[in-house]
Parts: sequence; structure tokens; C-alpha cells
Amino acid sequence: MRGSGRLFLAIAVLAVTVPVGAAGRAGAKVPVAGEVPTDARADVAALYNAGTDALSRGDTGRAVAFLLAAQRIDPRARDIRANLAIAQARAEDVQGTTERERVTPSPGIVLSPEEAWWIAALIALAGALVGGLAALRRAGRGLFVFGTAALAVGVLLWGTLLLRAREERRHPEAVVVVPVLEVGPAPDEQPRSPYLLGGGEEVRLGRTRGDLVEIRVSGNAIGWARRSGLWRVADAARYTPAESR
Repeated sequence: MRGSGRLFLAIAVLAVTVPVGAAGRAGAKVPVAGEVPTDARADVAALYNAGTDALSRGDTGRAVAFLLAAQRIDPRARDIRANLAIAQARAEDVQGTTERERVTPSPGIVLSPEEAWWIAALIALAGALVGGLAALRRAGRGLFVFGTAALAVGVLLWGTLLLRAREERRHPEAVVVVPVLEVGPAPDEQPRSPYLLGGGEEVRLGRTRGDLVEIRVSGNAIGWARRSGLWRVADAARYTPAESR
């Protein structure tokens, strides 16, 4: 049991050092629970203002892109969620009925990606500490089992978040920012009728060929389109007015 206790305590140290080390490598301030860093507040305000302005102009694609990026930073902000819902509804109205139906998020606890990483780390940390101390002090099998279960939950959450991050790196989320985007075959592929995507449509990006990028919908590649007609959500802050940054 003492060997298991030392192993659990080593995992507890790892659970703390991994997120802190990642933040340090990125040059970012280590977040405090419930606190949004000052630069993030500025970014989310600029994104929200840019998205609201685009929405008022009827520029649905840019509105969706800006507001999605703002929601990533502050997912619990009601004004961001409300305006994003309006922009997405307008995009659906323009696109008409599609086979894919948007899933309305259920009410409940909404976390930013940074908060989700920390919660997963804290659950793993708590489980490792409880399990390690129970093993070292021989406090009882029930406490050891509880710590092991909590550690497993934390590790599973970390694995899920890692998979999501990997998917975002491989196939980043993007938004159509032109009124109509034509998605067709690559020049060296067999000709076929193109798909037409409307402004505000949310897609994933794949491979690139020159000024063309592969468009992915529901996990499947549907064709190629010009990159100029799309914005990656992660890059939306680049397009905010300079005076609002």
C-alpha cells in the first residue's frame, strides 16, 4: 500500500505541474478560479462589440465568427450568448432548411476551455491526494477506492479535453463570412455539382492546396473552397477594429 501511496502522490504533483507548466510555456498568467485575465476581458469586449456591430449591419457571417470567438473566452456571458443565438438563427433563415439541425445548448454549468482544463486537473489532484494519503496511512479501503475513482475521472476528463484540442488543431472551426461560398471538387478531382454554403455556416477545415482549403461538415469532407471566404474562429480577434483592441 505504501508503494501505491507514493505513486498517487507523484501523480498529484504531476496534476499540478502540467497545467502550470503549460501556462508558463505560453507566457500566460496562471488563471485563478472565477477570474478572467485582463487581456482576455479586453479581447472578449472587442470581439463582442465587433460581432454586435456586424449583426446590426446584417453581416451574419462575421457576426457569428466574432461572437463564437467571444463565447470561447466567456461562455457564461448572457449578452454574448443572446446575440450569437440571433446571428445563428439569421444564418439558418438565409440557408433555409438543412439536413443538420442545430442542437440548442442545455442550461447548466458552462465552462471555458481553460476552466475545463483546471477542473480536470483539480479532480485528478484531489483523487491522487486522497488515494495516496489513504494508502500511506492505511486509512481504509473505502477512502482509497474513492481516491482512485476520482483520479480516474480526472484522467478521463483530461483525455477528452486532449482529444478536443487535437481535433481543433487538425480541423479548426471556421465560419463562412461571404454571402455564398461555393464548395466543389479540387482541380484534379472529378467534376461535380458544388455545395453552396451561406454566410454564418459553421464548418471545420482540413487540408490546404494553395488558396483552397478542404471543408468538413459533421466529420466528413464535402469539398474545397477558397480560404478568403472563411474565418477561423481562433483568428477572429485579428479582424476586430484596431482601436478596440
